[in-house]
Amino acid sequence: MLQNIFMRRLSGKLLILTVLFVMAAEVLIFIPSAAMFRQTWLTERAESAGLLTLAIEGVPNYEGGEMLSNRFMLDTNVTMVAQKRNGMSQLVLGTPPPAGRIILADLRHERRLPLFRDSFRDFFGNGKAYIRILSEPTVDGVDALEVLVPQRALKDAMLDYCKRVLLWSLAISLLTGLMIYAALSRIIVGPIRKLASGLAGFRKDPRKRASIEEPITRKDEIGQLEREFRDMKSGVRTALKQQEHMATLGMAMAKINHDLRNVLTSTGLISDRLANNPDDHIKAMGVRLVRAVDRGVKLCEATLAFSQSAEEKPNPRPLAIAALISEVLIDEVGADSMAEAGKVQFVNSVPNGLIINADPDHTYRILHNLFRNTVQALQSSPEKILTIEANINNGKAVFLISDTGPGIPDHVHKTLFKAFTSGINKGGTGLGLTISRELARAQGGNLSLLSTGTEGTIFALSLPLAQDDTQDTEGQH
Repeated sequence: MLQNIFMRRLSGKLLILTVLFVMAAEVLIFIPSAAMFRQTWLTERAESAGLLTLAIEGVPNYEGGEMLSNRFMLDTNVTMVAQKRNGMSQLVLGTPPPAGRIILADLRHERRLPLFRDSFRDFFGNGKAYIRILSEPTVDGVDALEVLVPQRALKDAMLDYCKRVLLWSLAISLLTGLMIYAALSRIIVGPIRKLASGLAGFRKDPRKRASIEEPITRKDEIGQLEREFRDMKSGVRTALKQQEHMATLGMAMAKINHDLRNVLTSTGLISDRLANNPDDHIKAMGVRLVRAVDRGVKLCEATLAFSQSAEEKPNPRPLAIAALISEVLIDEVGADSMAEAGKVQFVNSVPNGLIINADPDHTYRILHNLFRNTVQALQSSPEKILTIEANINNGKAVFLISDTGPGIPDHVHKTLFKAFTSGINKGGTGLGLTISRELARAQGGNLSLLSTGTEGTIFALSLPLAQDDTQDTEGQH
């Protein structure tokens, strides 16, 4: 059970992989090191035999020389030592072996890197052959020193060396793995485990906030991951809060719409009587009041539909946009906002003959929201000028609504058209521009912020041209 848990964890896999990688590296290192060990082993026997030959020739006591020779042969596994003069071998000690395979190892020609082939042959051989070592002589007048050792002795020495290297490699790999495991557990595995735990807790209860969140000081990828996770939690909580806000708004609008319809119904009856009054002045006021009441009902229904994520389908038809702009200015802006502003100058540069293909009520709401926001923004500006002009581009009329206001703050740009987040004016809901953009796009156009700054703000509203007007205005700027 514990073994399965350990193997499933990243730290356990890391420890196992570290041990395996170190062992694999040791195996690659062992091949040349074993070849060097073989060459060193043969060189030591040849050097020892050379010193023994020099000692025997310098000691006249044969019994002492024989005792020294026997001890040497027992310690080094040397079978025979001979000196080669004039092509003839002169026996120094030992006896020639019986008939068998002889492998030549000439050490007189030094090699920086020994042959791996000879090492594999001696390591995996049956050990029944003899190795004939030829080395430089230690006595004058001798061509070469010849030493004979059994292959079995060399194979046993290489096996013992292999065992020692294996044990040391295993110890080194375990020690290295534990050190890497401890370091990475602290630097990587621990923080990732903490992030995973935090993610699991956030999934269970996204609205729950930690009492105190420690500041993130790491500058590496883990620190970036922690910061992204914290930003993600903040974004999700904000989205959930907005959803709750919209649900609450939908319920509130449903109640308001029910009661407001009754009030507007009574107001509509009175407006109809005023519209039928013989006095032309009162009749004109009654007609405008009827239109205002109808638009009030439609606005309540549209806001309710938006809070329920329902899209209102437009009913486009040829529309004289200049007249509609004047109507918005007179019925809404001129009646209240422009009067409150006192000195707002409105410049309408839209041609009277410009005909677009749009829904009158939707377009009215778009213009109403833009004009109302602009007039409110101009309250703090010494120069109060609101201008609208039109250009023709690719079969669409592009209206530029500009002002001389202070501009939109930088922190509002990213969420300008996002519901409940872009309310610049105190008491605003942040729905006006969001609804206006959706209404424009539903008619095949768009609403965007063209520029803003201390010199003023420009919004671009594009709406499709009527078919006949497209043909008449083709080629205009």
